Amino acid sequence: MGQNFVLINHSKRELIGFAHLPAGKVRELAGNPVTAAITTWYLLQNSGDNILFTEEELIEDGFSDVTNNVIETLIQNGILQDNGIEVFDEEEPEIYMRKLENVWIK
Repeated sequence: MGQNFVLINHSKRELIGFAHLPAGKVRELAGNPVTAAITTWYLLQNSGDNILFTEEELIEDGFSDVTNNVIETLIQNGILQDNGIEVFDEEEPEIYMRKLENVWIK
C-alpha cells in the first residue's frame, strides 16, 4: 500500500500535511501537480531551513500545520485553484479531499 509522508521544517517547527490532498506517497507527491507546487513553494520560501520528508506516523508533537496557509498563498499567487471539497461519506464529513487544481497544467 505504501507509506504516507509529511514535509516537516525542524527550524520553524512547521509541517505540511497531505491528508486531504490527492497525494501522500512518494510517487504521488512527486507526480501530482498540486502537491509538487505546494512542496516547491514551501521549500523556496524557507530556503536554508532544516526541511525534510518523514513518515506521517513519526511526527512529534509541537509542529504547527501550515498546509492551508501555503495553499491560500498559492491560490492568491495564481498557481492553484480551489474547486471545493469532495466528501466521501455524509455521515463522516471529516473524511474529504480538497479539489485543488494547478492552473499551470491545462
